[in-house]
Amino acid sequence: MNRKSEAGRLKEHILEALSVSPEPMTFGKLGKILTDRFGTERKVFKKAVDDLMAAGELTYTYRHGCSFIEKSFAKPARVSEHIVLVPYGMQFSGDPGDVVIKIRHGISFGSGDHPTTRLALRGIEEVFCETGLLINENSSSALDIGTGSGVLAIACLLFGVKRATGIDTDSCARKEARENAEINGLGNRIEISDVPVSKIEGEFSIVTANLRYPTLINLYPVMIDLTGIDSRLVFSGIKVSEADELSRFYSKEHFRCLWEEKEKDWAGFVFKRI
Repeated sequence: MNRKSEAGRLKEHILEALSVSPEPMTFGKLGKILTDRFGTERKVFKKAVDDLMAAGELTYTYRHGCSFIEKSFAKPARVSEHIVLVPYGMQFSGDPGDVVIKIRHGISFGSGDHPTTRLALRGIEEVFCETGLLINENSSSALDIGTGSGVLAIACLLFGVKRATGIDTDSCARKEARENAEINGLGNRIEISDVPVSKIEGEFSIVTANLRYPTLINLYPVMIDLTGIDSRLVFSGIKVSEADELSRFYSKEHFRCLWEEKEKDWAGFVFKRI
């Protein structure tokens, strides 16, 4: 094996280690994993990390006085077979059938750098590509609870839903969601609101919620009211340790689980109203 291919394999191992780790990785911890597993020399590992940083594949983040190495989302990132997140202002030529979502990076949750956002987007893709949700009617609609950047509502619209509503209690999130809707050419098809979910009226073809387990459990009666027969729920924000219990809870009467996927320590679901 030549030096170039060895370097390429090492970079693949670095990206894979970061993808499967349930916790953020420091430079030292990541290096130890590569050394223990493959006998990688420190200087070789450092060069591979530097190359990945220069290529925009990795970035350093700083939290609680400590620096971590994470995958970078400052470049187009394919988060599923069809969905690609593209930073606003960056050119991207996708493949036929790609759903390209432009996101202006801000302070709101939902830029794609967290597993729960990626799981929710994969769940939305599953709904429209695999589970057979009919969206040809002019009345098709989506509701995104806790919309953040608006990325989930935008994804639903780009897959064919006619109208979407995103709700959030955070005024900064609502502003950023409106901006993201505009830069994707969807400002006239999405409503961003601070109306509490308990006050939302009507039935939706798809309801998305990237929220924690206790909140999703408490929202069960509301989810019944917001959906009709054959509607879909897309959930994320659930720890793997909570996944089985949430699935059993939602599957006990009004919903059936169609899809489940895990990334790192998080789980995502698609449920069908029956």
